[in-house]
Amino acid sequence: MSLINDALKQARKAPPRNTPSSLPPLAPVAEESSPILGWLLPAVVIILIVAAIFFIGWAVAHHSVHSFVAQTPADTNTQVLTLPVVSAAPAPTPEPEAPPDLPKLQAIFYSPKTPEAIIDGHNVKPGDKFGQYKVKTISKYTVTLIGPDKKEIQLGMGN
Repeated sequence: MSLINDALKQARKAPPRNTPSSLPPLAPVAEESSPILGWLLPAVVIILIVAAIFFIGWAVAHHSVHSFVAQTPADTNTQVLTLPVVSAAPAPTPEPEAPPDLPKLQAIFYSPKTPEAIIDGHNVKPGDKFGQYKVKTISKYTVTLIGPDKKEIQLGMGN
């Protein structure tokens, strides 16, 4: 116990470690608030929101689709002349469609060593046969098939 008392006595005799600075402490800043500023900003925001709602409602209410309706004349002595509509453009020619048995290319998995493709739901590689076709080559964007008549058919994505 005497050791503790001796230590406390020495601590009291030692000079203080944290000396206060020579500057006086800073005074708190007095806030000057006007009672007008307290309600002005919220009031302006509310007025802008009400104005926006008003103008949006007004625009929606006055936006109407104008439709033109042909009216028959009220006077029965007046005759209405109807002319046939003549089209200057020729009728479009139908595009030739692909043969219905042409296979559909669905995907290409290309790698230089082992390219693969999915045609009509079947996984195929070069040299494989499916149906009446034989797969000749598979490139990054196309698959070349050989048909039963030895003609080459090239399938691309989107064909």
